[in-house]
Amino acid sequence: MNKPNGNNGNGPSALQSLFAGAVADGVISPATSSMLTGHLGKVVIAGAAGVAAEDISASDVTLITVLIDASSSIAERGLEQAVRDGQNALADAFAGAKERDSVLMALWTFASDMDVLHSYVPVTDAVRLDARNYRGSGTTRLYDTWCDALAANVAYAQRLRDGGTPVRSVVVVITDGEDVGSRRTAVDAAKISRDLLASEQFILAFVGVGSDVDFHKVARSMGVPDGCIAVQKDATPSALRKVFQMVSQSAIRASQARIRPGSNAGFFVP
Repeated sequence: MNKPNGNNGNGPSALQSLFAGAVADGVISPATSSMLTGHLGKVVIAGAAGVAAEDISASDVTLITVLIDASSSIAERGLEQAVRDGQNALADAFAGAKERDSVLMALWTFASDMDVLHSYVPVTDAVRLDARNYRGSGTTRLYDTWCDALAANVAYAQRLRDGGTPVRSVVVVITDGEDVGSRRTAVDAAKISRDLLASEQFILAFVGVGSDVDFHKVARSMGVPDGCIAVQKDATPSALRKVFQMVSQSAIRASQARIRPGSNAGFFVP
């Protein structure tokens, strides 16, 4: 079984070198590299870990990064179990897909703090959500999570590219609220998003759940293209399970190269 390479060679200096490589390859701009380098905390370092390049047998890889809101409103709406069921079904869908050997998945949850449940691992090794590792509490640090997750993805993807493995990336956030408590802003998130989309190696997607927030406005302010924004106004367990099903179907299509990365990606368009 492939195992993550942990933090070996994955400290701040190593990530700075990977960002420099991403600049040289045209993935990000020098300004974005400086922004990412200024926030290299333990969460980014943990998120940038993953299977070593030499342990990957696939000729190319799709990195799926799933960011799940774990704030108190999820619990208040009675959605915790639906999130667990939905994410587990998503992992099962990938495990059963013919592309599974070329997909690595990372799973983050976020509220007042961010938690990398696992960095990039084969989908068959993905952590399953339960009452011990997923409970709703706290606020919604949406922008900080987005920026940190993109930083981690850029670093790990660059590590694979440096090892000769072509990579495409899909990052999707699922939230039932707008940002509360982030140090970074929507403008910061959008600057990173624009760079990554321009590289045409990334698909950035946003799912909003509920009707009390203008999620299209929030997502656009973060640089997410219209074709990659979905809103499920019914904040109910059954509706949320359908959200995860929709995400899994779209992500599998992306792993099949049926969705072109970049600003014109139609992630949620059949």
